[in-house]
Amino acid sequence: MDERSSGSGIARFISAAFAVIAIILVAHIILFSADASTTSTMVKDVGDVAAKLAWGFKTLFSFDSAKLTVFVDYGLAALAYLLVGGVVVRVFRRVG
Repeated sequence: MDERSSGSGIARFISAAFAVIAIILVAHIILFSADASTTSTMVKDVGDVAAKLAWGFKTLFSFDSAKLTVFVDYGLAALAYLLVGGVVVRVFRRVG
């Protein structure tokens, strides 16, 4: 296996990892907006993981509507992960 394919493999892994994080954040937005039952283990687990992944974004804005606040804060976090992931992937593809 040459170095180029190794760097490409790492880039694909990084891209997938950042995409999964963004999907978790978007899933939380959808579940929260749909008023999904927080007694459900899945809904609670997705919310807990999303809260940890959203770190500084989850309190960035505060609107009158809790749904709008979650949409903007967690949506910005998802976008940030996708942007940072894209930059990291480009770096690995150029280096590798």
